[in-house]
Amino acid sequence: MNGPGDPFAGCEAVSLETVLALRDTRIRWQGKLRAHYQGPLITLSLNIPGPYKRFPLGDRCFEEAQDALRVRLEAEGIPVLEEAVLVDPGGYTAFWALRKSLDPREIKGLACALEAQHPAGRLFDLDVFSAQGDQISRSALGKAERCCFVCGGSAFACAHSRAHALPEIQAAVITLIQGFLLGKLEDRIAAAAVQALMGELAVTPKPGLVDRHNCGAHKDMDFFTFIDSTSALLPYFRACAAAGFQQYESPQRLFADLRRQGKIAEIAMKRATRGVNTHRGIIFSLGILSGAYGRLYRTQERPSLEDLMTLCRDMTAGVLGDFSPDKPPQNCSHGELLFRRYGMTGVRGEAAAGFPAVCQGAYPWFRRLLEAGHSRNDAGLGAFLSLLACTDDTALAHRADRGVLRRIQGELRDFLSSDPPVEAIQRKAADLDRDFIAQGISAGGCADLLGVTLFLYALNTHKT
Repeated sequence: MNGPGDPFAGCEAVSLETVLALRDTRIRWQGKLRAHYQGPLITLSLNIPGPYKRFPLGDRCFEEAQDALRVRLEAEGIPVLEEAVLVDPGGYTAFWALRKSLDPREIKGLACALEAQHPAGRLFDLDVFSAQGDQISRSALGKAERCCFVCGGSAFACAHSRAHALPEIQAAVITLIQGFLLGKLEDRIAAAAVQALMGELAVTPKPGLVDRHNCGAHKDMDFFTFIDSTSALLPYFRACAAAGFQQYESPQRLFADLRRQGKIAEIAMKRATRGVNTHRGIIFSLGILSGAYGRLYRTQERPSLEDLMTLCRDMTAGVLGDFSPDKPPQNCSHGELLFRRYGMTGVRGEAAAGFPAVCQGAYPWFRRLLEAGHSRNDAGLGAFLSLLACTDDTALAHRADRGVLRRIQGELRDFLSSDPPVEAIQRKAADLDRDFIAQGISAGGCADLLGVTLFLYALNTHKT
């Protein structure tokens, strides 16, 4: 394996002597823990063939295996007396000391079930020892032997006959780990997208927008329209994350691939909503963020906000080229016409700059209000008003005009500069909601950026 996707790049191959020395160390640790607690002991290691025992994907798989066993033990009501971890150049080992009243055969059954049911369980090597040091075998429980990584046959038979070359086995192992991590990534992105889209919809009152109280200034959509749209878009966000994870070409090429996915997502949205544009802006924004997160997730379990925004800027460096001066006005979108008239760059400008209205305004507002003990709804209102105060919302500028937008922005900047209490934020949002509905205007661009804010918060606070 070599090239940009080489999982062992920069890693050190270890000798057989190093691996055997780790085995001896494991045995000593096992003996000490059994002697101290006088009960069953579980050991966890990874089945990693070849000379590379420590590498980034392996590190993450070992952490996942540890967490999976912790959750399984907790779910079964099995208390852990001590958990210890041994990390060595020759590999990874974790130890769980359990109560002596527990039956080691039942524990081995639980371990075998985890190995069989977890998406990466074929890599888990869970050994169970009695208090006397006897290892409980799979065959003692009538369990089938482990299968081969490559062909799915008997692992013992394939190893004994050397049926597969080491590079073939290593490739199968890496494919297994990457497949598991990809599934976990897609689940994380989908969960964050649901929280973001439904959270944005639920924040109430949002000036002129659909929320839990009313349909705002919109007569063609309601709360349930957005539920339908959200459901239709979840496969798109998963696909964007997968594209980022699997593609090794330039950030600009990734962005081009995501835009093609976005066109398909718009069709899915309109089919779900009978032609209503509920989420076009957020398809663009969250598609970029999902792809960027997926690309970073290859090497980072929890990509930082700074790294995410740097990659977004790199991906969208040429996006303002969409505003072609040669395009006939009748073929231009409202956003393109506003760019020609006023230089407003809308969501494209936000993405190309790394979403500054979110990162420097709405996200800090949202977190600060939550940390002060306020509800997610009120934190969302504060974040939304901060966006409305600084964002050149092209939806609002189109429905009203730039003068109205500037007046609203000025009023909100003055209002927010005094650090108003949350009760004042609630009243301000309600007043604006009545005004916007009366004028038939709304700030859809700010709603999309509120969704971005909630998406980033969900990713930053995920528990799995």
